[in-house]
Amino acid sequence: MESQPTAKALHNRINTDISQLLQRFENIMATATVENPSYTATAVETYQLDVESTALIRAAEDILALTRTMKETWLFGKLDTLGEDDRDIQRREKLEKDVLAVQNAIEEGGLLKVSPEK
Repeated sequence: MESQPTAKALHNRINTDISQLLQRFENIMATATVENPSYTATAVETYQLDVESTALIRAAEDILALTRTMKETWLFGKLDTLGEDDRDIQRREKLEKDVLAVQNAIEEGGLLKVSPEK
């Protein structure tokens, strides 16, 4: 079974895929703006546009595959993108103490005193 990707690996893949997509688009735009009346140059540019457009489509497919991987990873709970810093840990511990205090007060009957019905 394939191991789950880490958040850092996914970020690296996002950056790589985006840079590939942008590079291919820039290459297409650069090739399309060249004006050369020669048939040979036109044929070469046509071939280059074909290659770059195919690579652009491949880069877009890679991004789609990445989004699918990210969805699967999030759905199955193996990706920790949020993490906990010291502030989150302290807040969680304080919340747990408060919950225990309320629970103890309820169990001892000190928090809720039920008045008898008349």
